[in-house]
Amino acid sequence: MTSSIYDKANAVGKYAAKLIFSVQHEYAAESGSSPSSRARLARMRRDLDGMSPSWMLIGDELFTDWPQDLVAPSDNSSEFDRQVNAVRSALGLYAVHQQSKRQGVAQRYQSDPSQRMTFGRACKAIAPDPEQSKGVLRRLRVAENAPDFNGIIRSVRALITLMRSADVQIDYGSLAYDLYLVQFPDHRGEVFQRWGRDYYWKPASTQEKQ
Repeated sequence: MTSSIYDKANAVGKYAAKLIFSVQHEYAAESGSSPSSRARLARMRRDLDGMSPSWMLIGDELFTDWPQDLVAPSDNSSEFDRQVNAVRSALGLYAVHQQSKRQGVAQRYQSDPSQRMTFGRACKAIAPDPEQSKGVLRRLRVAENAPDFNGIIRSVRALITLMRSADVQIDYGSLAYDLYLVQFPDHRGEVFQRWGRDYYWKPASTQEKQ
């Protein structure tokens, strides 16, 4: 049976989350004091913008346990490249987010979708006050207008840095899912719609309290 694009996006998100939780478990267990975990984070942060990634440094993290439900590694495969782009970027963004933090910044899996800290919700949590959120919105708009995937990642990285300063966690499996889909022209708008929805939408219980 042929997998749908959403099945593939789910597989990408699941694999990225697995890798990130492996790193986070090692790092948080030592409160960030383990030289090996700090070295892993440093490798993952390098060349995040995708201009010239050092594959000999990050290949072990990415490819050693590459899952069977993703496209098999191969040359000249645009699908494989998209999956790698999403997973590698999620790892690098997590490494930026986790830097100098003793507690894990990747949110644990939540069975209730309403409790998942998606990218849009995490952006809102940076600065819930409308007056203070202008910088967040500006960066989200820059991401939406970016001409290519690398431009989107640069804007997302800036927002992740703000999340680190504000002690905001994020569901990296969800983010990797979006980073895979945003590479398809037909699904790019869908991703930004989801980010905008999660940023602006207020649950009924929240509205009633205002």
